[in-house]
Amino acid sequence: MQKITSLYDTGSTYMHICFKKKLYGLVGLFLPLSLPGIAVADSSSEIAQLRAEIQELREILNLKQTQIVSPSTINPATEPAPKASLLKSDMSFNLYGYIRADASYQMKGASTMYNAINTVPLQHGNEAQQQADQFRTTVNVTRLGMDFKVPIDDQNLSAKLELDFFGGATRDQFRIRHAYLNYGDWLVGQTWSNFIASEYLPETIDAATYVGGALQRTPMVKYTHHLSDHTSFAFSAEDPRYTATSDPVHKTSGPALVGRLNHAFNQGAKLSARTFMAQKKTYADDALAWGIGLGGTYPLTEHTQFKADYYHVKGDGRFILWTNSAYALDDQHNMHLNEFDVFSLGLIHQFTTKLRSTIGYGYMRAEDSNEFAQLQHNNSNQNKSLWQGWVNAMYSPITPISFGVEYVYGERETFNAIKGQDNRFNFTAIYQF
Repeated sequence: MQKITSLYDTGSTYMHICFKKKLYGLVGLFLPLSLPGIAVADSSSEIAQLRAEIQELREILNLKQTQIVSPSTINPATEPAPKASLLKSDMSFNLYGYIRADASYQMKGASTMYNAINTVPLQHGNEAQQQADQFRTTVNVTRLGMDFKVPIDDQNLSAKLELDFFGGATRDQFRIRHAYLNYGDWLVGQTWSNFIASEYLPETIDAATYVGGALQRTPMVKYTHHLSDHTSFAFSAEDPRYTATSDPVHKTSGPALVGRLNHAFNQGAKLSARTFMAQKKTYADDALAWGIGLGGTYPLTEHTQFKADYYHVKGDGRFILWTNSAYALDDQHNMHLNEFDVFSLGLIHQFTTKLRSTIGYGYMRAEDSNEFAQLQHNNSNQNKSLWQGWVNAMYSPITPISFGVEYVYGERETFNAIKGQDNRFNFTAIYQF
């Protein structure tokens, strides 16, 4: 409204000046002719006065024009739009995921869709017959993820949020897989434990992986530093996420401390060494849990890759899947730690750009001469050994679509030498986006 009024006043002033200028000009031209009796001195005086008024009006007009183009009266529609905030203008966003349908035909095995080699029915029980010849399907592994990145100074603040429906004991509940912030060398949030190396596990169709698999994601604070272009180390303080299954009675006193060293060789091979330690505590006792891990990958040929991973762990049942409880309690509630070795290895071959295949093997053996083994001798849920072998093929007829088929056979043996079998086929169809 102020702007419109200003323009109106300016226009009116300009018309008024033009009118007065023409009027005074005509008066100045005709007045001496029509009134010859007027003294020349008077005419000269009036003309001088008229000129002074015209000059004054010109100055007023110039002032009005200056006000029109001043920044305070510019039309907001023509102003440059203010720069958006950093989060809106410079953020990059990527949505990804896949829709996945899985099926399993189980000749022998556990009463679950996915791998549970540590609880497959034992041969001497009626349960073994009840779990034979079953066909199951699910889409619970369908996944949705979002990546964010924002430049701040000379570094990026990145974030990830990834979800699926593979949570809970029944593998059919909504869960958060990854949720973290990463700035420079620091990461805060939930992601893969620094102790495990899932990239060195031979490929499987089973989303729960096989013996030797390690998929724990846990809240943490992690620091990563690159020593060179080929070598880096990482240190993290992680929430151990102990449960009643892994730790029968647990009173956690602090986070697990985890260290990792990675090295990449020129020919494409990679090697990783890891270690962790954590205090285990109950109301009556405490102990130090620890573990080491060593794994890597090596390209045998242009199309064939070898992967292997090894762990030795004492007093923990969470980092590595399908292992026993972390400890057993005696009558005085003292802790006796489980100790085990586990490894996996496999070959991955790329036949064509559309077809690849993996053959893999995993093995776990627990120490059977310690107090833990003695206390768990008659416990059918604790195992002296586990093993599984698998072979699969993945076919991608077009870029976003893949089909897979896999055969797996495995056995478990308890501390009192009773065995159970896992024998099944797995199938999958995946659409990635």
